[in-house]
Amino acid sequence: MAEIEIVGSIQRIRFAANDSLFKIATMRVSEVREGNIVKNSFGDVVFKGEMSLIPQNEYIIRGEFINDEKYGPQYQYISSKRRDPIEGMSREDFRQFLTDISPKGVLVNAQFDDPRPIFQEHRVKELMAIKGIGPVSADKLINAYEEQKDYSEAYVAFGKWGFNPNMTRKLVRHVHSVEGAIELLNKDPYEFMDVPGVGFKTIDEKALNFGIQSNDPRRVHAFVKDYFDKLAMDGSSWTKEIDLMKYLRQEVFDCDVEETLQWINDSDEFVAYEVDYVRRVATKRLYNTEKSIAKNLLRLLHSENKFEYKERDKIIDRIQEEQGWKYSDEQTEAINMMLDKNVSMLQGLAGTGKSTALNAVIKVLQENDYQVATCALSGKAADNLTQLTGKRGQTIHRLLGIGDPFGGFEHEENPLPVDVVILDEVSMVNDSLFEALVNALGDGTKFIMVGDIAQLDSIGVGVMRDIISSKIVPTVSLTKIHRQAQDSAIITHSLQYRMGKMPEVSPKDSWTMLGNKNDLGYVFEDSAEEEKLNTDAYRIFAQALNKYDVSNIQILTQTVSGCTRINDLAQTIANPKSPTKNQYKVKANSADAYILREGDKVLNTSNNYRATAAENHQMYRPIFNGNTGIIESIDLEFNSKGGISHVEAIIDFDGVGKVFLRDKELETIQLGYAMTVHKSQGSTIPCVIVVLPFHYMLNNRELLYTALTRASELCFLLTSTKSLKSTVKKTGETVHRSNLGLLLKREELIAPKNVE
Repeated sequence: MAEIEIVGSIQRIRFAANDSLFKIATMRVSEVREGNIVKNSFGDVVFKGEMSLIPQNEYIIRGEFINDEKYGPQYQYISSKRRDPIEGMSREDFRQFLTDISPKGVLVNAQFDDPRPIFQEHRVKELMAIKGIGPVSADKLINAYEEQKDYSEAYVAFGKWGFNPNMTRKLVRHVHSVEGAIELLNKDPYEFMDVPGVGFKTIDEKALNFGIQSNDPRRVHAFVKDYFDKLAMDGSSWTKEIDLMKYLRQEVFDCDVEETLQWINDSDEFVAYEVDYVRRVATKRLYNTEKSIAKNLLRLLHSENKFEYKERDKIIDRIQEEQGWKYSDEQTEAINMMLDKNVSMLQGLAGTGKSTALNAVIKVLQENDYQVATCALSGKAADNLTQLTGKRGQTIHRLLGIGDPFGGFEHEENPLPVDVVILDEVSMVNDSLFEALVNALGDGTKFIMVGDIAQLDSIGVGVMRDIISSKIVPTVSLTKIHRQAQDSAIITHSLQYRMGKMPEVSPKDSWTMLGNKNDLGYVFEDSAEEEKLNTDAYRIFAQALNKYDVSNIQILTQTVSGCTRINDLAQTIANPKSPTKNQYKVKANSADAYILREGDKVLNTSNNYRATAAENHQMYRPIFNGNTGIIESIDLEFNSKGGISHVEAIIDFDGVGKVFLRDKELETIQLGYAMTVHKSQGSTIPCVIVVLPFHYMLNNRELLYTALTRASELCFLLTSTKSLKSTVKKTGETVHRSNLGLLLKREELIAPKNVE
């Protein structure tokens, strides 16, 4: 097929996709540099493909001829570059370019005499400082500038490696320069594995196909980095040097282990050290994070304690009288510890009274005029704090004041203006977020941690286990199930499961409620017919909607694919199609397509730091993986052919507020009637439906315990006898290697102590 190269500009855009740069456009041709132009029957030169050409601007455009059976002669877009390259534009021409692309460009010109450096260096914060330009506008301006760069050399260089134009542009933007990206590609393509959404696997596949040897030092070094990334995701921050070397010999053919070990020892990215005559290796980032946590916890622990409580005993006596029962000796010990110690940890199984003990502490603090802030990782957990304690809970991110994705947290260098911070569900919190929280606590701030170590572990390197095992931080572990909890089958059965025991339950108990509170129901299916469990969940969900609002019902299962099937069923009854409700088909052209509809319960599946507030699009309101909410509105814009060209949605997220999302941002929003047990951690929901088919890898007693204890009022467990017994037999507990306990002990030896 013949290629052409023309100089021209867009005459008319016939079609523009809303979720990509794909366009079909007729071109105004001013010069033919290569090949012969073929026009269609209307005399038009038609191009199609992913292109970002600004009307009224001339480009040098390459295309490949296609004689389409339906639409006639046209050209497949290959590449383009501005006839007047944006990289070499004069100040005056660049100012005119900004005026052409957007009215916001006029605001930029009014603020800066020469705006070129602002765009060349991606100084987004300076754009956002201009009145009238918020995060969305700033992103659009930067993207418009980036799309006008001459990518032709990059397309050729990266194309040889198998990168498509979209990925090429993404990698070039990471480096901020076509020349720099090409240079980095040739020097070490594995440097691109740090680009969000790329990773080692993507780069490695292309590098090996391009001819890089499996034992090339660049690949081996990247392999080591990926190994530590996976190690951290599994909850460990270090490995034995000997284990790492053994792994490399097994996984990388003819690996130069000695060279790799020398590189690790010389690298700024790793730290090698000895503990009990064993050489350990950790990433410097994680090691420093854990060291920072240790120092901050000890700083808080040994600060001067100025807390005084008037009528403390009277307040606690009044609470006991109001609730109609007295605190156990364990709870009394926990209450005293939390009130008296600067830093403390309260941990215990479900039903041991952690929340009621914490409630007493909060009331004593508040009645003595101390400012208390309560927080948790998830929005739902933060809302639970509000319901349990009467004190408004926040997510950790919101408490720390994350206002934009560039400057971190507002309170990183600016201590929180409160006397006490209470962190619930501490077992869920990973090291990096925990570090940010303790960094934000000023000297003298009381820090109370509450959690359940029997739940599933956090995703990433956690902190709770090491804090407890170090025995540096004062800790009380509640072990006795309080009287009210003993009446709950949710509590008693979940605790038996967690200990690897089977309660007295069998298929004859199907479709009946157990316990003095009638709060736990079982549905058993034959192990060969577990596909019926989804239909059973549908039936129970439909009945639960008669008593509970949809936001107070949660279906839980082990896998994402299982959630997808159940979500489709749940949507048909909870929020069926209606002429009064707008809806949007996400990933419409793929096999993974699904419908989002106004009124749907949804789950966010990826961190989005650039999401904005619904009431003010100039203000960031980030959302995080695991946030749940309800779709309040969906607004659609259509093109001339009736296709959707643009979509906007407002979602009210639990513990976050109303958030504005648009176009591709909605691809991280999934239906949330059903979610995985891992995603539900930290939440307490009135009504929970647990669907537990057989799964060899995921089913274990920790998962079952976590799932059942999400329910505060009613729980239904749908399974087979075989699956339930195999789940209870298996434990998912693994050995997590963390430095935090070691560093707490070491830092304690040298930490300055306050002499009372």
